[in-house]
Amino acid sequence: MKVLIVDDAEIDSLICQKIVESLDYRPIAVSSASEALEILQKPGAPDIIVMDWFMPEVTGIALCEHIRSMHLMVEPFILMMTANTDRHAEAEALNAGADDFISKPVNRIDMEAKLRLGRRLIKTQLELLVANQKLQEKLQIDAVTGIMNRQSGLKAISSALSRLSRQKQKQGLLVHCHVRLSHEKHSSFMHEVHDKIYIQLAHQLAQILRQSDVVVRFRDDEFLFFAESDADSHQNLMQRIERAIMRDYPSEDEEGASSLIAGLVIRPEQAMTPVENLLQQTEIILSNLHADGKTAELISLPAQRNTRVVDFSDYRRAQGKL
Repeated sequence: MKVLIVDDAEIDSLICQKIVESLDYRPIAVSSASEALEILQKPGAPDIIVMDWFMPEVTGIALCEHIRSMHLMVEPFILMMTANTDRHAEAEALNAGADDFISKPVNRIDMEAKLRLGRRLIKTQLELLVANQKLQEKLQIDAVTGIMNRQSGLKAISSALSRLSRQKQKQGLLVHCHVRLSHEKHSSFMHEVHDKIYIQLAHQLAQILRQSDVVVRFRDDEFLFFAESDADSHQNLMQRIERAIMRDYPSEDEEGASSLIAGLVIRPEQAMTPVENLLQQTEIILSNLHADGKTAELISLPAQRNTRVVDFSDYRRAQGKL
């Protein structure tokens, strides 16, 4: 672990460096607050700082307060050292943001104890950061399927739409899938079996898309996809999604499942449309599919209010007329 030593007194700095080095830490010595701040702003900066109270231009107290105002991801352990014997000196250092206080001349036993404390505090901080990161990741992932949940997925689609709005050649394809288990299946299998079905299905669907595309568990039995592609690729992607779903669940009569797939084509100039508005369109398509006894439909999002429906089988031919 690296230890930053900030002291303008050369002899005191050398003594501190020797002690720190003898304790198997790597000392980095500077003689001013400005040099210390420059080091702290670089990647891999030291997590422990030993600083002198009395320095020219910027004192250790002022430097300590400045470091705390930086709100670094890992707050360094700051050890203030001084020859000041005033009984209020330690309180002043702690109030400025120092974690501990050590008197000059520094001795090895005291320094070892202080650095051990600093190392424990830094380790605790890092463990909390890792735990918080894992928690944040969990909050973004559907606990059953391991893909993005509704909240994080809609944010990801919004970001993808924002990128699409800056494109010229590509279009966006938002696909809304509703995989319906039959009543017989619901009544004869436990909840754990349903989860297993959706885990397998999510894995299959995630394999269809590229790493840059978005796959989301929107509701228990509904999935969303967003991909950038050219006009000739939309039908192919829709067919691949349909095949992936029906590979294991070919029909409601045979396997107790059926699917509805709504595809919405979005041009770059339409990409700033709110995701909620786009989902209103896909919900309408799914409702119409259910009413008409169909399984899949592609719709090209128009600039006007009236939506133009394109038959799935005729999509390629119709593209030239849109």
